[in-house]
Amino acid sequence: MKTINLPILSIFFLLTFFSCSSDDDNVEAPSVSYPDAILEAIFFESGNSTGPTINWNGNQGSFSLASTVQGLNINSTTGVISWTNMLKPGSQTFQVIVSNSAGQTVVNHTINNSFQGTFTGTYSDSYFYEMEFSTDGTVEVRSGDETSPNVGTGTYTLDGNELSIDYSYDNSYYYSTLGTITQSTNSATYEGDWYYGEGAVEGAIAGEFLVTLN
Repeated sequence: MKTINLPILSIFFLLTFFSCSSDDDNVEAPSVSYPDAILEAIFFESGNSTGPTINWNGNQGSFSLASTVQGLNINSTTGVISWTNMLKPGSQTFQVIVSNSAGQTVVNHTINNSFQGTFTGTYSDSYFYEMEFSTDGTVEVRSGDETSPNVGTGTYTLDGNELSIDYSYDNSYYYSTLGTITQSTNSATYEGDWYYGEGAVEGAIAGEFLVTLN
């Protein structure tokens, strides 16, 4: 009959336990640093960030976004943040969660997707209408005849996906528009009503318009 030495076995199990416990104690929450906390995007264009510097402090974990942001993604392994043309215009804040078995680190970010671009289409169903938006909040409007259009200048205000414009021709004829920016994977459109006078006053509606990003 084989004899089992219980004291030796007990010591073996204790050493194994403390060894594993010691390994777990060496794991800490990851430390991470992104070169840019504020990201700059171009409206209706895809892009990505520079990858972060990461110290996993033990066990390697993963990257994720704290909440869903339309058009925004993160590589779970590298931490590179990317965006598609479905990212909404304007500024948005979001958080990156970096986690491993010991805990997590939260990194705050802002992405600025400044509205810009040239939209072309028609107003009142048939007349040429073109709007060239700049990131500084100004707009140039071209209308009437496509080859020799009337050219106006003005400013725009974007609130979510609602866009309003006040503009004039030679600082004498004043108009405004109020409409909605709609994005799909293939196009971006601005559609709504145009008005006589500034401020898009309801009683001064002159007609409808639809323009599409070139």
